[in-house]
Amino acid sequence: MIASLLFEEDPSQRQVFMSSVPGSHIGRVVENAGVDDQDVPQPEIHVEERRLTLHDFLKTAVKINGSDIHLQAGSIPMIRVDGKARFLDVPALSDELMKEYVDQIINAQAEPSEKRGILEHKGSVDIAYAMPGVARFRTNMFHSREKYAIVMRRIVTKIPNFDDLNLPPQVESLAEFHRGIVIVSGTTGSGKSTSLAAIIGKINRSRSERIITVEDPIEFQHENAKSLVSQVEVGTDSESYEYALRAMMRQDPDTILIGEIRDSFSLSTALRAADTGHLVFTTVHATNAPMTIERMVSLFDEGQKDLQQTQLGLNLNAVICQRLAKKREGKGRVPVIEIMMATPLVRKYILDGEFEKLKGAVGNRESGSQSFDQHLTELFQKQIIDVGEAKRLASNVDALNLALRGISNSDSRLR
Repeated sequence: MIASLLFEEDPSQRQVFMSSVPGSHIGRVVENAGVDDQDVPQPEIHVEERRLTLHDFLKTAVKINGSDIHLQAGSIPMIRVDGKARFLDVPALSDELMKEYVDQIINAQAEPSEKRGILEHKGSVDIAYAMPGVARFRTNMFHSREKYAIVMRRIVTKIPNFDDLNLPPQVESLAEFHRGIVIVSGTTGSGKSTSLAAIIGKINRSRSERIITVEDPIEFQHENAKSLVSQVEVGTDSESYEYALRAMMRQDPDTILIGEIRDSFSLSTALRAADTGHLVFTTVHATNAPMTIERMVSLFDEGQKDLQQTQLGLNLNAVICQRLAKKREGKGRVPVIEIMMATPLVRKYILDGEFEKLKGAVGNRESGSQSFDQHLTELFQKQIIDVGEAKRLASNVDALNLALRGISNSDSRLR
């Protein structure tokens, strides 16, 4: 028996979610028992013996709106739902079964021998895997204790619109720029790609331009509307990230999406493109807006530091940083957004290298900026999130407590 709890948020999800597979009682999503659950009798879990295919897990993830599938030899499979990792009530996967899954994914690639060589000699490989009619998955295969492990992130290909994403209106307005650079930051899985897809989608629908994206892998597939969109996938359409970025500047772009600033070269390419009149969108791993600028600065090329600092200061349009909060009713998540618009003061701080002063510019709502704590307070006031979630994601818990206490005292519904 697995020490676990049934998926509680939605009773309908207690049904067997692989019931379409003949002869199988596989299905419930379970999770590790927490401290509060240790005295609760755990249900007996009966699973019929059956050889599970890779596609069984992929279909399950899509059906329960899971984001990530974790498969590892010797371990029980796990799927992440609404940000929370949950075990499935199936047996641990054997070495033989994991080898079969790895072979299936690699053999579906254009250059299987190359991908297999990378996996075996370097220890891990990134691959895009498509299950026709179901979904595409960003896949990383690696070795764990000399056995295979696979992590597959579901790629939602439908271009999202702003009405469905609960994003502040300032984010939608970023699609109105025609030059400069917009940086979207946050941790892995915070919704950066989704927000960028919505912005690129709006540009595509609203004006005639040449849009080029360089991604690893492509997550959202944009069809031509008013714009001509070219999407370059690293490893499929180009041999490397660096080569794709070099080629991109010779392809007459108006709007550019660089999937991620990874190093000095990708940073210098983004800044040079913005400085020569293009509109550039990109992402950086950082936990707040001021730190995003510091992260960019840390990647400056020593020989071009003064030039790149000037390019960043003069061409920055905005920095948005994202976190995901659990909704009050328990199902689904909502983005929490910190916004730092490039006001004259923000530009001055960057040009003068006074990066520590950027924190004070984030909360200036008159300029369109907002801090995480301001947005958390607003979401709490609208009863979208509860007080515990607001405090969990707060940058300054003491200041947030004061704001929330004032709201609660004035509205008994929020207590």
